[in-house]
Amino acid sequence: MGDSLFVVESMTKKFGEFLALDQFSCEIPSGVTGLLGPNGAGKTTFIRCLLGILSFDSGRVEFLEWSLPDDLLKIKDLIGYQPEVDTCMHRTSAMRYVTHFGRLAGLPREAAMHRAFDVLHYVGLEEARYRDMHTFSSGMLQRVKLATALVQDPLLLVLDEPTAGMDPQGREQMLQLIADLGKNHSKHILMSTHLLPDVERTSNYVVVISHGSRIIQGDLRTILERKGEQIPLIIRVSERPHQFAQILSDAGFDVTDAQDEITCLVNSQSERIYLDIFKLARENDMDVRMVSPYRQRLEDVFLELVGNDHNKTKGV
Repeated sequence: MGDSLFVVESMTKKFGEFLALDQFSCEIPSGVTGLLGPNGAGKTTFIRCLLGILSFDSGRVEFLEWSLPDDLLKIKDLIGYQPEVDTCMHRTSAMRYVTHFGRLAGLPREAAMHRAFDVLHYVGLEEARYRDMHTFSSGMLQRVKLATALVQDPLLLVLDEPTAGMDPQGREQMLQLIADLGKNHSKHILMSTHLLPDVERTSNYVVVISHGSRIIQGDLRTILERKGEQIPLIIRVSERPHQFAQILSDAGFDVTDAQDEITCLVNSQSERIYLDIFKLARENDMDVRMVSPYRQRLEDVFLELVGNDHNKTKGV
């Protein structure tokens, strides 16, 4: 398996006639991985199959030296799970609730209480430990669920839509916790979400799923740099951008947009291209304020990939 934490091969899951997972395969490395896809893509079904909550019809999973689902009981204490659905018992305190999960994971009572105390402090609920959870906001309940996933100190955290229902401040706090767990506490994390900025903020690897099938996986930085053979350059001049766009076009540049900023496609980022742009500006008495490669957002890649997958599914 190399550096992979787990490998999934040809996982298939049907609900009646509905094919939720269609020969889904992926390879998850150590670190923080974003499982990205639109609503209904199969993310939660995959996670529940991975955890043994659902049985899958065919395929196999290797987690370290074990195979799933056969060895599920051997690895259950190595995986912490934060589900998307609300699982909190609202008429009890967060302390009692998280302690209960520690006991379910096999911790002695006193050890479970100490762990619950520590993880509730870590997720920012130290002052609310003994309050009944029916008084908690949706963001606080999300952090309780993260605490229950952490209480047995797992190797792998599986987080399903961890920022769902949170206000901007709560979402920011949750993303900081996820990034900190991966970077400073050596936790391996699989985070399922349809929110692209959450993946960009926290993950170093991404798997994109659509219609139950993987459409791309890889290092996040590498995926963001993919743009075919041509690279978009953003050029800003102090004045007359439309005129300079025409000058660039006449000189053989592939100009694709000419608003306040000019976008042109080039085949490389060689120094010669930059020198040619500045030379054209000097010859035409223009001032170039900026020439910069366009930094592709994950949203650009996601929309392109999912759009292409949708077209293939529809037979376009």
